[in-house]
Amino acid sequence: MAPRPAVAVIGLGPLGLVTLKNLAEQDLDVTGFEKSDVVGGLWNFRDDDQTTVLENTPTFPSARHIRQYLHDYADHFALVPRMRLGTKTVSAEHDERSGKWKLGIRKGDARSTEWFDKVVFATGTNKLPHTPEIEGLDGFEGQILHSSGYKRPASLQDKSVLIVGFSNSAADTATTLVGHARHVYVSRRHDAFVISRYIDGKPYDHSFNHRRGLIFDLLRRTLPSLAEEMMRKVLTRIHMKGCPDVPSDMDLTTAPLPSRTPPVISDRVVPEILAGNITLVRGIREVSGPKSVVLEDGKEMDVDAIVFCTGYRADYSLAGPFDPTVEQSVAWTSAAGSNCRALPRLYRNIFSLEHPQSLAFMGAIAFPSPAFLTYDLASMALAQVWSGQFRLPPQAAMVAQVDEQHTWLASLAAEGTVIPGWVKADEWMAWADEAAGSDVTAHLGYGLRGWSFWARDRAFCNMLMDGIPSPHLYRMFETGRTRTWGGARDEIVRINSPTSKEQRTKPALREPALRAI
Repeated sequence: MAPRPAVAVIGLGPLGLVTLKNLAEQDLDVTGFEKSDVVGGLWNFRDDDQTTVLENTPTFPSARHIRQYLHDYADHFALVPRMRLGTKTVSAEHDERSGKWKLGIRKGDARSTEWFDKVVFATGTNKLPHTPEIEGLDGFEGQILHSSGYKRPASLQDKSVLIVGFSNSAADTATTLVGHARHVYVSRRHDAFVISRYIDGKPYDHSFNHRRGLIFDLLRRTLPSLAEEMMRKVLTRIHMKGCPDVPSDMDLTTAPLPSRTPPVISDRVVPEILAGNITLVRGIREVSGPKSVVLEDGKEMDVDAIVFCTGYRADYSLAGPFDPTVEQSVAWTSAAGSNCRALPRLYRNIFSLEHPQSLAFMGAIAFPSPAFLTYDLASMALAQVWSGQFRLPPQAAMVAQVDEQHTWLASLAAEGTVIPGWVKADEWMAWADEAAGSDVTAHLGYGLRGWSFWARDRAFCNMLMDGIPSPHLYRMFETGRTRTWGGARDEIVRINSPTSKEQRTKPALREPALRAI
């Protein structure tokens, strides 16, 4: 019997944990490396400039609950013995003769070399804080921060703060500064859809279901312009339900669609704008003095601090010559919407084109979907490929898929900002479902097997199509490949029960605003 392939997973945040679990489930000899002393990645608060949650984060769920969930996940699936905490991977080299990977490992002052058959980089894409180039920024004498280094509003107490960007991190930063900073300004080049956590008293994502997704995906493929128009109308309606009073200086027609960048999820940012506690201003043209900036509309303003909520750049340099961002197309780099961010050349945003059977990256997939579900499915697909249960296409076909994906992304970037890992959701999910062996597409499609499932189990099929989306669905159907879970059906029925839905309705008392963190 051949020895089990030895696999290294670098990074044990949510991406690494789910990858570790799914590879182990396929009986691969997998070891996880994490440079910090705890699992969970950025969900563990730290005082330094490394990106983490804020020290006190509102519940929905809270950072504490997420952190505990990740620890419970590791315990439940017996992952702890496979983990090497406080251990940093400092180098990764591919040996062409043996086909193995040599990892340089450091734990404290001790250094060692270890060999693996396969390597997964699960460090994500939120690695290097991205600060846009602004004329005169070097001459600014006030405080300059990236959101990765913002931990407590007290650090900006009584200061006039300019936040650059209108994103989720910008909304979180701005609202936590209310009551602490003297003035809070949000500088943006375009507006954004702001979605409240609750719509009609229910969590906003409960308005989505599988059937609506299928219909929209069909429309996107056949009538893309109409699909975009419909999406804008739907998002405007959802925005207005949660925030019926739109600030006079907020123009939703300039807000990018989720096909390019996620909407802002916040209950507080619009009310704080309307109350005058947060002021929207235009983008920065230049820094004009030691503590002054000029905006795109010509207005000059004095500020004590600038906080950049402008995202991150991925860093795959540890992979050396197999860094998937080494080669970039001119169409992408010349597009304004690329924002100087690199586009990884990965088959299905997972597999290295040079070494698809031994090198993979987790974190480069983006579309409107819960990240935990996306990467559970992505790592299930990876595990099936590396355990020999699913075959990748020939090299030429993989290269063609990546080229087509990059051409599409470059066309989006020519029109506005787009996330480098963005994928066409229906196409990626259909591939991942097939690769993972979950068989969801066949059971919930409109082919023969879909109609057969509906005829055999009509009520449950309708619940799956029209009910609350649940990751348990991908552990339901037995195919002889991915491991199923016997409790999946009961759990899906439970979360769709009237009692369970009622428990998730909006509480009578809203969560208190953060005034003192």
